[in-house]
Amino acid sequence: MRLFRGTVLGLLLLGWLAAPAAAQAQRGTPARTASAGAEALQHARLRGVASRWVFGNVNRNDARAALKVWFEAVGQQRGFILDTTVDILDSVAEIRERLQSHSVELLTVGALDYLQLESGNLVTPALTDARSAQGGAPYSYVMLVNGASAATSVAGLRGKNLLLSARGSGETGVAWVEVLLDKEKLGRAGSFFATIKTPPKAQSCILPVFFGTVDACVVDDVNLNLAKEMNPQLGQLRVIARSRPMIESVIAVPVEPHPGQQDLIESMLSLHRDQRGRQLLMVFKTERLVGIQPGDLDSARELWRDYFRLPGASRSRPVVFGGAETAENGQPDRGRGGH
Repeated sequence: MRLFRGTVLGLLLLGWLAAPAAAQAQRGTPARTASAGAEALQHARLRGVASRWVFGNVNRNDARAALKVWFEAVGQQRGFILDTTVDILDSVAEIRERLQSHSVELLTVGALDYLQLESGNLVTPALTDARSAQGGAPYSYVMLVNGASAATSVAGLRGKNLLLSARGSGETGVAWVEVLLDKEKLGRAGSFFATIKTPPKAQSCILPVFFGTVDACVVDDVNLNLAKEMNPQLGQLRVIARSRPMIESVIAVPVEPHPGQQDLIESMLSLHRDQRGRQLLMVFKTERLVGIQPGDLDSARELWRDYFRLPGASRSRPVVFGGAETAENGQPDRGRGGH
């Protein structure tokens, strides 16, 4: 199976499978098993929707097929014939239509997707993923330079080469860089930096800066701290800018509750307490799922508000530097940062 990192859709579906069994256990009724025969299995339905922006470059057909086959098999092991649909949608408008037609029970979306949906009072944020066992769910993006670099601030990187690694589609990291430059009155990223490239892995951003082959990089501090644990010498890198802590992924539910919704949420919250759940969390490089707290989305809301105020900024999503997205003029972005 082709696994995809940086999303929580798999965790979401496993939680759904665990919820009915947990509810039965509370009532003292053992869950049926697949060995009891197909005629003894209970039927359950899950209509999940995910924004393609939380999957990065993963092929959506591979993701959809793998999820459906895997989780229907797990459903049978837990005593359920699970009628599952997993739709990966391109736009917030499509997600909004699904909510309005009451044809979705669970959504996995990026923070930007959620912020564009929240004004319609159709959806409620429920969970997000925490990637540190000790800290909370929010994390920061940092801009790093080599310890020997002459640059002491972002202004010192004019005309330099930047690597950028960000979760999912990378749009949050892009938006932060643009807003950071604007606040420093340094212009837009495409004209400020000589080149901007987006390697697929954080390590591919951090190591070139450490070895001095690239001037600076942007990564999230969770990946940076993990890299430092594996190689303490990376502690020599200097942070010259840091974003406010934020969350980037949201598991949401429709405002109108559906049967079993609370059991589902509680089941997902307890995944890290179960061996099977911990194994799955490990695959997705996530420590646990946690409830979204009041204020958790405020920093993302502020970032995107500031980004959309930039002259010439896309009214929908930012162009991902050096990626396969399309620039505002309809031509592919070649790595200089469009708009």
